[in-house]
Amino acid sequence: MAAPALTLPPFECEATLLPKPANLSNFFGGLAAYPEKLKALAVTTAKDEAAEYIKIAEDIQAQLDSIRPLLDKYDPKNVKFRSPEKEWDIMVTRLTTEYPMYVQTEILALIKSLVPIDFNITVMGITFDIVEVFTDPSSIKESIKEEADRLYEMLPDAYKNYEKFETKELKADAVWNYIRTEMKKQMNLLMHGGFGALISKFDTIWSALGLPSLPTLQEIDIEALVRDKTAAELKAVSVFGFTLEDLLGGEITNNLQIDDYDKERLKEKARQFAEEWQTYLLKEWMQTVTKFFSAIGLGALTEWTSFNFCQFLTLIGFNPITITLPTSVSTVAASAGVTLPTLSVVSNDTSGLYEFTTVLNQNNIFTPARDFPVTGAPTVILDNVVLTETTDYQWAGVGLSLIAQPLPSKKLLIIQ
Repeated sequence: MAAPALTLPPFECEATLLPKPANLSNFFGGLAAYPEKLKALAVTTAKDEAAEYIKIAEDIQAQLDSIRPLLDKYDPKNVKFRSPEKEWDIMVTRLTTEYPMYVQTEILALIKSLVPIDFNITVMGITFDIVEVFTDPSSIKESIKEEADRLYEMLPDAYKNYEKFETKELKADAVWNYIRTEMKKQMNLLMHGGFGALISKFDTIWSALGLPSLPTLQEIDIEALVRDKTAAELKAVSVFGFTLEDLLGGEITNNLQIDDYDKERLKEKARQFAEEWQTYLLKEWMQTVTKFFSAIGLGALTEWTSFNFCQFLTLIGFNPITITLPTSVSTVAASAGVTLPTLSVVSNDTSGLYEFTTVLNQNNIFTPARDFPVTGAPTVILDNVVLTETTDYQWAGVGLSLIAQPLPSKKLLIIQ
């Protein structure tokens, strides 16, 4: 008798800014549950068939074990009610949750190169550097585990969802979920404040460019939306126009169904997406002000507006991956779900923007010449100070000439 058939969705490296866990969870979770099923069947089948089942099971397990270290940061390890598919489900959920935070940390690091940002925050009495904790959460996770009972009692009631499974490991996991949500929220606030600080520091350049204003972060009461709802009701809850089931990417199938876990997954997705949507809106705005980033020397910010989930998987070594499936396992694409918005790759806009670095005792900036390519009444800025024509500079045939001899290594901008 042939090995029992298994149908999985194909592995997808989704080029999205708002990743959905269902595809990866169903692929790896379904595959991870298969070896145990085969081994259980081998006990009651003929010898030759049993040997085939065991061989398939061991081959699949070996392949999964070889790639699992790539997700070590997200591995639940000591969490109770363990099952292979549940473990992969947890890892994938954490992976998709932390990808947006990686982008946030990269953007914040670039902003901090020009304006000061304090990365220290305090959550539940614990003070930590959010960038350091995101990069290596092992230390804070160990502290949480040691004080899981005390910290769990400090959580808002909305985060205490494992009524039947309040083990120390699950309590620690609930505390970490809360802290991670607060980290993501604080990083959005730091990004927003950082952009505001850049605009203030380079206000003359910002004013001259006439670009769209920094958007206000949107507010939403997530706990009011998800409170006292069953898992089925939670699937239909809409956050910024998308149902929670849409945000998961459809149904996540598990042989081990735990209602408290399913409800918490949906609630946690709502909380995380509320912050991820703010990040998305900030990145959408960033793509409209690339000329400003270019003018102040932070053009590198632009690449992070479209850095997608598939690129992140490639960065951590999780794409491409090769898994050889036995003939008993087939892949069938799930029906197309709701498409979440994304942003295309854009180049920094430098049109009408001319940048020079002054040289000691050199008055003449030989290009660009007035009327070719500069026309009309451009804004001329030296070291973030707007200059006045005839008083501070003049157009001298082939280009611009400063009246006074400049100090060296100062930035001079001509803005069309």
